[in-house]
Amino acid sequence: MSTAVLESVIEKPVLEKPENLRLVAAAPPSAAPEEKFADPHPLLPVFIIGAISLMLASMFIGSVVAGLLLRNSGLMAQ
Repeated sequence: MSTAVLESVIEKPVLEKPENLRLVAAAPPSAAPEEKFADPHPLLPVFIIGAISLMLASMFIGSVVAGLLLRNSGLMAQ
């Protein structure tokens, strides 16, 4: 048998009433002034990246549509 099976388990005594614990009430929220953000327009980078993404997506879809329109026109004939 392995030694893990042969070892005895030591149980910790259960304290019914801990004497060193006491109830602490939460402090009321302080009336500190709100911190101002360093960036006055925090969503501006999101809108810029969204506009760039929209432009790139429309260019990709436009190139696919242009390829579909030009495939039978003779310009893309081999």
